[in-house]
Amino acid sequence: MRLVGRIALLLVCLYAGAAAAYSVQFLNGIERDATTAREQQIPLILSQNRNALKVERAASLIRSVYLAHDRKIERQIQLQLQTLCQSFTLDENQTLIDGARDIAAFVKVIVTSREASRRLRDPNAAAVTPAIQAGIQAEILKTDAASAEAYQHAMNTADRLSETLATDAVALADSMAWTIGSAAREVKLGWTLILTLPVLFFVLTLWVVSRHVMAPIGAAVARLEAISHGKADQDAPAKPVFHELATIADAVEAYGALSTDLTRTNALLKILSDRDSLTGLANRRSLQAVLESTFEAARAGGPDIAVMMIDLDHFKVINDTYGHHAGDACLVAVADVLRLFEASDGATVGRFGGEEFVAVVPMRNNTSLMEMAERMRVAIMSLDVRSEDGRRIALTTSIGLSRMAGRALDGAQRLVSEADAGLYQAKRDGRNRVGPMAVLAADGSTKRNRQA
Repeated sequence: MRLVGRIALLLVCLYAGAAAAYSVQFLNGIERDATTAREQQIPLILSQNRNALKVERAASLIRSVYLAHDRKIERQIQLQLQTLCQSFTLDENQTLIDGARDIAAFVKVIVTSREASRRLRDPNAAAVTPAIQAGIQAEILKTDAASAEAYQHAMNTADRLSETLATDAVALADSMAWTIGSAAREVKLGWTLILTLPVLFFVLTLWVVSRHVMAPIGAAVARLEAISHGKADQDAPAKPVFHELATIADAVEAYGALSTDLTRTNALLKILSDRDSLTGLANRRSLQAVLESTFEAARAGGPDIAVMMIDLDHFKVINDTYGHHAGDACLVAVADVLRLFEASDGATVGRFGGEEFVAVVPMRNNTSLMEMAERMRVAIMSLDVRSEDGRRIALTTSIGLSRMAGRALDGAQRLVSEADAGLYQAKRDGRNRVGPMAVLAADGSTKRNRQA
């Protein structure tokens, strides 16, 4: 990601430098074009305009000299026209110079022809014969025709020069317009590119940041939230393109795997901590927690509960006679029987200590509770447990009972104490039996509930 950032910064610097160099070069070109237009093209256009005015003036003088019919006026106009034509020599336009010379020559022909015609028409000339008079008239017509022809040529030349000047002026104007338009187009294109490329780069940068930076970060955050909610087994997001974000994603996945392992380990430890290692039933701590929670629920108006205290008869004799391995086998066999009552009667059974078990039973009246205890006693007595030498071990059990029955007891331990009192009563009555419902008196002594 650092490399990409450096490349992006380098591209920005290169672009800024290229844009600055292009702008400087382009503005210098515009400045050169402006200087050329100011120093060359505009003066040339002004000169063309002045020459066009001169040509119009020359045409006016040609018409004046042709229509004058006065020697003095013709001479004055001819001098003005010659001066005007001489001014064209100051321009470096050979066509204009040659045209001006032609106009001056044609005007000279006009003036000369008019002078010859006047001499032929002189009234002071001596009388001439009709034949000579006819010849004079022919000469007059000839000079007049020469004058008219020279006038026509002079006007044509003036018109041609006007057209040439107009064409040149249009060409110069078009050239300037094209130069200005070209500069305008170049400005438009250049600055459009200069302004568009950063926008495109910005949009591309936003897309890259959104897709390859923000999206992976969001995915990593969502992944952490999923892990925190115990959903680490969900599919991992795609690996980011950038190395730094990929490292973060790998760290998140490693954390998820570690979290999963820890969750499983904690669950296993919880199971192990809540279960008796020999029988697999709930141990005393977890059984006490169940008893407390169900007692509080019953005291708050929930389902009624009862407690059974189950104790194997003469278990010390079994250990002493058959060995502790046989004793453990008996405990496991009894636990298997009690586990069946968990599934069928909804009881929670746990090992309370040594050969003693406790069952927390929901929603039982006295009769059904006694029947359930009797089924337990018979099932345990029917077990076929063998010692290592193959001898059958006779198992019997004594069971004590206690039921909350809507009483306002001060704690769950009261039910355990009552069931324990019933158990000891069953022991005193000969073992292998279900004792009567035993209730602790207010002074702590035990009395039997005969209604049980």
